[in-house]
Amino acid sequence: MPTNPRDKVFTTLVWDGGSHLADLQLHLERMEKHAKRLRIAWPEHILSMLDAAWSIAEPSTSPPQFHPYGLIRLELSREGQITVQPRQFFLRNDEFEAVTVPAPRWSPKINGTKHGDWGPYVEATKHADAKGSDLALLVHEFAIIDGDRATPLVIDEDGTAWLASEEEGGVQSVTADILTPLLEASGVPVHHGRLNERMVARALEMVAIGSGVGASRIASIDGEAIGNGQEFTQKCQAMLTQHYQNVNAWTHVGA
Repeated sequence: MPTNPRDKVFTTLVWDGGSHLADLQLHLERMEKHAKRLRIAWPEHILSMLDAAWSIAEPSTSPPQFHPYGLIRLELSREGQITVQPRQFFLRNDEFEAVTVPAPRWSPKINGTKHGDWGPYVEATKHADAKGSDLALLVHEFAIIDGDRATPLVIDEDGTAWLASEEEGGVQSVTADILTPLLEASGVPVHHGRLNERMVARALEMVAIGSGVGASRIASIDGEAIGNGQEFTQKCQAMLTQHYQNVNAWTHVGA
């Protein structure tokens, strides 16, 4: 039976293995915005519903409080049901080899949301795995718009950082929202636009960022080396490490 993208909306958060989620408010704000585009009613008492659903997330035997331990997928169905699913990290703060795949397309309101028809993203991951790669980069009209499990961030030759625009079909990244003000404060401008072949070919560096992958350098795409260093990747890693060390980034959930 075909999956309807309007059946659900979801987000994936960093979890400390116990009873804390990182950047919960940012995730809920994005989730609510996407729910509106998907015509999914947003519950008035979403935090209470999350607390009630939390028992399914089994704590680790010795949770390292306020430190990334794994992931929680938080999902809201069209019927108003909240589900919580714990997941392990795949690769985090590592070096990736990527392959390109055609980007799936939906209607303009659906593109760029975390919606219920996520199967094409799963298939992109399977394709990357079959090629022995770590990441699938989704391409539409000769531009990278997203990754199967991370957001691509390109460092242009002039030192400017670029993310795919939502108009191109890119999904708003909470990790990018965290990094953008930190990067700009350090002197790195961050813009949204087309990550086309020319920009990627001349890039100083390319990084995959996200709740699941942290900040991982993309070393190659379809076998072609990308960039010539890892200074920017290390900068992003250091910023995220400092962010997660701040107890104010974490929210207690559950009873």
